[in-house]
Amino acid sequence: MIPGDELQRLLAGLPHGRQFRFVTDLTMLEPMVRATGTWIVSGEEHFFAGHFPGDPIVPGVLIAESLAQLCGLVVFKDETPVEFRKPHALLAQVDVKIHAAVRPPAQIDLSATLLREIGSLLLFEVAAKVCGTAAADGRIVLAKSP
Repeated sequence: MIPGDELQRLLAGLPHGRQFRFVTDLTMLEPMVRATGTWIVSGEEHFFAGHFPGDPIVPGVLIAESLAQLCGLVVFKDETPVEFRKPHALLAQVDVKIHAAVRPPAQIDLSATLLREIGSLLLFEVAAKVCGTAAADGRIVLAKSP
C-alpha cells in the first residue's frame, strides 16, 4: 500500500480535479513499469442518478477512465507544485473491452503495465477486476505532453 500522504501527492499530480478521479487507492507503483490500485464505488456517486435509475451500473467509459488514470500515475514523476503543473501525458487511444456489468457497491481492482514506449507514445496493458472476475481489459495509449 502507498502511504496516505504519498497517495494524495500522486493523485494530486493527475490533471483531473477530485470530482473526476477514479483511483481510490494505489497498492503498488513502479514508476515507468506498472501499477495496481482500486476504485471504490459506493453507489452514491452523482452519475448513478441517471445510469440506470433503480438498477445502477458503473459506466464502462468510467472504468476505462480509471484505468487511464492509473496509467498516468505510472508515468507521473513531477515534483512541481500542483498549481504550476501541466499533464505529463494525455490519453491518445483506448481499446478496452468490457466483460461484465459492475454494480455498486464494488471494489474495482485495477492494473496497468507499460508494454513499450515508442517516441512520445506509451502503450499499456490494462485490466479491471471485481472479486477476481474480469470486468474489463485491453490497451491504452498515452501521449507524452510536450
